[in-house]
Amino acid sequence: MSRSPLISRRLLLMGFWLAGTAMARAQVKRGTDQGIGGTGITRGDDHGIGGTGIVGVIQRFGSIYVNGERVTYASDVPVRIDGEAASSKALRIGQLARVVAVRQADGTLVTRNITIASEVAGPVEAVKGNEMTVLGQKIVVSDKESKLRPGSRVAVYGLRRTDGVIVASLVEPRRATTERVTGLVERGPDGLRIGGLKLNGVDPLLAGQRVQIEGSTSQGVMQAARTRIDDFSDLVGASRLSVEAYVQRAGANLQLGSGFVARDGSRFGPAAGEARMVVGGAFDRSRGFQVDTAQTIGQGSGAPPSGGGNPNRSPGGSILHPNRSTPNPGGGQPGAPGAPAPGSPSGATPGSAPTGPGGPSAPGGMGSPGGPMGPGGGMGGGGFGGPGGGMGGGRR
Repeated sequence: MSRSPLISRRLLLMGFWLAGTAMARAQVKRGTDQGIGGTGITRGDDHGIGGTGIVGVIQRFGSIYVNGERVTYASDVPVRIDGEAASSKALRIGQLARVVAVRQADGTLVTRNITIASEVAGPVEAVKGNEMTVLGQKIVVSDKESKLRPGSRVAVYGLRRTDGVIVASLVEPRRATTERVTGLVERGPDGLRIGGLKLNGVDPLLAGQRVQIEGSTSQGVMQAARTRIDDFSDLVGASRLSVEAYVQRAGANLQLGSGFVARDGSRFGPAAGEARMVVGGAFDRSRGFQVDTAQTIGQGSGAPPSGGGNPNRSPGGSILHPNRSTPNPGGGQPGAPGAPAPGSPSGATPGSAPTGPGGPSAPGGMGSPGGPMGPGGGMGGGGFGGPGGGMGGGRR
């Protein structure tokens, strides 16, 4: 009777080691082929690594067009307006939207969250011609808004010029009692302020940074209840940015009217004066914003006075390094700022939102196709390039 061969302990351990190694290699291969580690995003969802943070005025619907890009969303997409939960039915042309959009295999951009933020919300303090003051902020408005009476409570959406004046794209009635303002905190002889609004209860270390502040106002002074640095860090997952802003050159960089500074070694911005633009780019290794595409947005109202931006207004820091300052931009003849709101008149409501990605991405773009996005390759699907400029149009 023959005996079964004996397996030595050494051979048994060697077998376990080889099996474990094979399983580990298979898992690594699956992770490399199927997804992007730690993000939950598969390569079928995004041709590059991460999404694109898009910040700009809603131009039209179908789903929403922001910065010339069509961004689709589900009908039940989470929406927050000034920090409060809302429905997609509350979206309006002229609101300033912030989304992280991921490009699909068919070229469409899809977002799973939409954030809407006003620049200032509170009572109208004064109206003179096409200028209005809310919480000490000077605002350029249309003929319709110029008929508002002092005391009316409103939320103002729009972009700041480099002199700090807000060019309104939408002014909405606002019943809520919460007063809020977002802008560059500056240090004056009487303390901290944003525009003409004096601030109490704000950390002096926030001077020179763009900050969102909520509180109560009396006699031109806001007592801050909540403060939050507005540095685009809420655009989680974005490896690129597309930002609509009034822009002025500041040495080798671009000074945005919002207070941010973007790096512009290739001289994409205006040579002199101020222009309304959509600037796009990637984060560099130090998490600064490096511009690689730019597109000027038409001409229209809201132009700053001759001489460009306010030379006494200190620039803020770069988007993710707000304390890194740059020299004050010099004066000059104004550039070509754009109209307050490309597209349809303010106040239009969206149609029914699609339940998923559908239809081709709208033509238009911000410069040459593709473009760098740091380690990991390009955006996929051509990045922001494309013919034409699909910026106008009414509700679809």
